Amino acid sequence: MVKDIINEKLYSNPLQNLNSLDYLTFAIKLILFVIVAIILILINFFLGRFVKSIRNNSPIFFHKFLLWALSINVEIEGQLETAKNCNLFVSNHISYLDIPILGSNFPLRFVAKSEVASWGLWGFLAKLAQTIFIKRNKIDTFNQKHKLKKLLLSNEKILIFPEGTTSDGNRVLDFKSSSFSAVEKENFRIQPITLVYSEFNGIPINRWLRPILAWYGDMDLKPHLSFLVNLRPIKVKLIFSDPVKSEIFSNRKHLNNYLQEIITNNYNNSKSK
Repeated sequence: MVKDIINEKLYSNPLQNLNSLDYLTFAIKLILFVIVAIILILINFFLGRFVKSIRNNSPIFFHKFLLWALSINVEIEGQLETAKNCNLFVSNHISYLDIPILGSNFPLRFVAKSEVASWGLWGFLAKLAQTIFIKRNKIDTFNQKHKLKKLLLSNEKILIFPEGTTSDGNRVLDFKSSSFSAVEKENFRIQPITLVYSEFNGIPINRWLRPILAWYGDMDLKPHLSFLVNLRPIKVKLIFSDPVKSEIFSNRKHLNNYLQEIITNNYNNSKSK
């Protein structure tokens, strides 16, 4: 699919810019990443359960090193220091790359569907990073709400993708208000984050190129991941808007609509630049 899009838009083909040195550099960086990743995984696996600082910070180093290996450059817009005082973090969702990009700044626990836990290596890494797995059915909604609320009250920093799935990168999907049931009428600080992929291989990303980078629909992970290495370097922007107090909203739907408007407007404005 992604190759068809590129073939139709030869004038903006981002694969033409890489040479043998680029591939050699990537191979060296990948080897170094694997070595460091194994060390971090072992440290976290054996010591993380006993030392909180290791448990919280080893995923940050893992994500930072992964971004380095993939030549992903992250630009921060907004007050990162202010965001560190928030409880719940909310972002739009485009690709699996969103995880290391968002998780490279400070300790975050991501919320994912329960099926991810069984995804082999990815599931193992998700568990090691203290991912919160939830079942998407009405029967477990009540228990999941109180589980998230309990974690937030214990000062855990949790990130959710209220779209519930990934988009093709050309728009922000409608948020699901059920994502905010744990903070409804509670006193929590929420940090809206807008994630925008802006450039790869020196080419500004337009509406035809965004679906190439995005991982959505029924795309297979391995072919997309192998294709991704041809898109280096990748530039992405994280826009940290002003934090929001959940208590000022009468219900979760109003909160949902407010956060969706912030992130959607930021995303659309960034695309037009």
